[in-house]
Amino acid sequence: MKHYLITALVAFAIMNLSSCSNIQAEVNSESSWTNLLKDNSLELWQTMPDKNGKVREIGQRWKLEQGVLSLDYKREGRGGQLITKKSYFNFELKFEFNIQVNCNSGVKYRTNGNLGLEYQIIDDDNYRDNKNPKHRTAGLYNLVAVPADRHLNPAGEWNSARIVANGNTIEHWLNGVKVMSVEYGSDDWKERLAISKYKEYPDFATTAGPILLQDHSDTIIEFKNILIKEL
Repeated sequence: MKHYLITALVAFAIMNLSSCSNIQAEVNSESSWTNLLKDNSLELWQTMPDKNGKVREIGQRWKLEQGVLSLDYKREGRGGQLITKKSYFNFELKFEFNIQVNCNSGVKYRTNGNLGLEYQIIDDDNYRDNKNPKHRTAGLYNLVAVPADRHLNPAGEWNSARIVANGNTIEHWLNGVKVMSVEYGSDDWKERLAISKYKEYPDFATTAGPILLQDHSDTIIEFKNILIKEL
C-alpha cells in the first residue's frame, strides 16, 4: 500500500510539472509578441521623416481610442504615413482592419521610405482601383493576386490579417486562411517583379524597415490588435 502511494504521488508530481511546463511555454510564446498599440499609446510609432530627416508630431487625422487606431481624411489637420520606430525583416504581424466604403489603404513592410512590400487593403467592391486582381485586399500589391473567392467581409466590417515575412518566404493571410504565398528571389518572383512598378528598384524590399500604415489621402480606416513577433 505504501509503495502504491509513493508511486501515485510521483506520477502526480510529474503530471503537474508537465502541466506547468506547458503553461510556461504558452506564456513564453505570448510574451514573444509585441503589442504595437500597448497601453492605448502610439509610443512605438512616428511619422515618416521628411527629406531633411525631421520627424513631425503625429497628425490629428490619426486617433487612437480604446485600442482602435483610426485614420479619417475628413478630420481637420494632417495625416501622413505612420511607421514603427523599430525596423523589422523576419517577423509575423497580426492585425485587424476595417476599411470604409470607397477607401484605400495598406500595410507596408521591408520598407525604404514609402517603398516596400504591401498588404493591400481597399474596398474591393467600390474603389476605382479594384479592376486589377493584384490590387485587391490581402494581395501583395502590384505583384501577387489573391483568389477572388477568398472570405472577405465587406467595407465597414472587421477583417483579420496576418503577414509572415521569414527569409525569402512571404505569406498573406485573411480571416484565418493563407491567401498568398511567394518566394522572394525565385524565378516566379523575378518574372513578377519585371512587369511590376518596382522593376526600376534593384534593392526593392531587400533590407529591414519599419512597418508602415498607409495614408492614401482619401482614406477612412481602423486598425486594432496590431501584434508583431520577430522570427
